[in-house]
Amino acid sequence: MKKKYKLKKNARYMLVGIIIVIAVIIVGRAIYKDYVYKHSYEYNLELRGYNDKEIKLLINNLDDKRLDKLANTKKDPVIIAFLQEKYYISKNLDRYLKYYDANKKTAYSDIVAIVNTNNDYEYYEHDIEANTSLGEKLLCNKFYKLPDGYEPEDLVTMKNKYYYGEAQVVKEEVYDAFIDMWNAANEEGIYLIVNSSYRSFDIQNELYTEYKDNYGTKEADSVASRPGYSEHQTGLSVDIFSKDNTSTKTFKDSNAYNWLVNHSYEYGFILRYPQDKENITGYEFEPWHYRYVGKKIAKEIKTKNITYEEYYAYYIENSVKKTK
Repeated sequence: MKKKYKLKKNARYMLVGIIIVIAVIIVGRAIYKDYVYKHSYEYNLELRGYNDKEIKLLINNLDDKRLDKLANTKKDPVIIAFLQEKYYISKNLDRYLKYYDANKKTAYSDIVAIVNTNNDYEYYEHDIEANTSLGEKLLCNKFYKLPDGYEPEDLVTMKNKYYYGEAQVVKEEVYDAFIDMWNAANEEGIYLIVNSSYRSFDIQNELYTEYKDNYGTKEADSVASRPGYSEHQTGLSVDIFSKDNTSTKTFKDSNAYNWLVNHSYEYGFILRYPQDKENITGYEFEPWHYRYVGKKIAKEIKTKNITYEEYYAYYIENSVKKTK
């Protein structure tokens, strides 16, 4: 009987011991969980005044180094504002902040557009080699320079019914698209006509030098590209007027211009240097300058109402780097 009682007593001790161990584990886990939480970005960012949505935005977009800094300083609404911008690119955050510090009255969306398109740098002082492997999607401007000796393939000469002055040459795919566009416009009584298309490096050099000699570097840079930086050298651009209006001063008021603005995207062309976008494109408004990018991209640019620089930065260059 004594032996039986002793076994029961030992069993009770064992049960109590198990309960104590379980309790210690539960309490320990709670303490550890609380410790981890109080040392987490979520907890410390909340202490700084960020709400749940902002905290998620920060953690999903910033690296540990920047999160550590934010978790130990007062709330930074400027970073939150940039992270919420539609065309925010993570690698550009430091440049957004730097530009903001020097231009606090500039809207966040404008800063994002300016930095994404490299316009926080000086023209022709921040060269990036244009990616010619992208075909009709390549970007060439005052920052993206064509490789030395670059000449596009598949250049064809237009029939003289489509141009005036000297013979005009473009890439074959551009020519095919232009003919389709020409036919559609012609059905509505508009006779489109080209006066400039592909230009070699040497021809662009002659043109730019003439502008520079006559008007000075600043004026020349506002209306003409330096050799190696001209879209005309890609064979993807055409200067389009109409048989009724070939004036650079009044073409913007013509029926042909209105037709092009409303329909050129349907054939893969975009107005390359639109009005009030000089700070992005680097060029004054050119209602006659159209660039072939293909129907899909042209439609997206038209719908989003952005320049090709902005589109390229976010949807092409940024996308390519993300997939690497």
